[in-house]
Amino acid sequence: MYAQMGLRIDVKRATVPKPGEPDALTTTEQGAVERAATRRGARDAAIIAVLLYAGAREEECVRLEADDIAITARTGTVRLHGKGDQVRTVPIPPTARARITAWLDIRGRQPGLLWIGQRGALTISGIVQVVLAVGDDAKLPGLRPHRLRHTYATRLREGGADVAQVQALLGHASSAPRLGISALAQPSKPPSSIASSTRHSRASGSSRAPGLG
Repeated sequence: MYAQMGLRIDVKRATVPKPGEPDALTTTEQGAVERAATRRGARDAAIIAVLLYAGAREEECVRLEADDIAITARTGTVRLHGKGDQVRTVPIPPTARARITAWLDIRGRQPGLLWIGQRGALTISGIVQVVLAVGDDAKLPGLRPHRLRHTYATRLREGGADVAQVQALLGHASSAPRLGISALAQPSKPPSSIASSTRHSRASGSSRAPGLG
């Protein structure tokens, strides 16, 4: 029908671009963001950790409850409630575990929404405002949660994760390959470089995160 009308519609395929293109934070910028979040307090540091080390969408971050966090001395996961009632469990590195634990120590471990402010539970707007404020403190005005998600995906790709693993961890797949996610959770595997603290990262040029949704 469209051809008969002389119209052409181009449909782009969803892809996971290679690292090295713009949008993701450099390791220097990432370090500045994490330090700025820590200065703002335990809650904001934990929010940034979830966005940066679990690749959560802002709406997934705001839905988190205390029961969605599972942290032990050696392991940790975050259960994210994504689009279309999809639920995925993402491994988190020691840096994120420490920051989330610090917030739970203050908040308490009682059931309920994870992010609490002076006026009650944070909204999506509240999460965005936290990220904007952290970005301002880190000399990165206009920082948004989506850019932290880009950074998470790019670090995975830089660490050796394949496209299927990254898509599963981002919530693009209907079900995550168990072997792939288990491999990412192991410290000995290259993709787990996302687990490394930025204190040990080298400064790099800008990189681009995968196409995200």
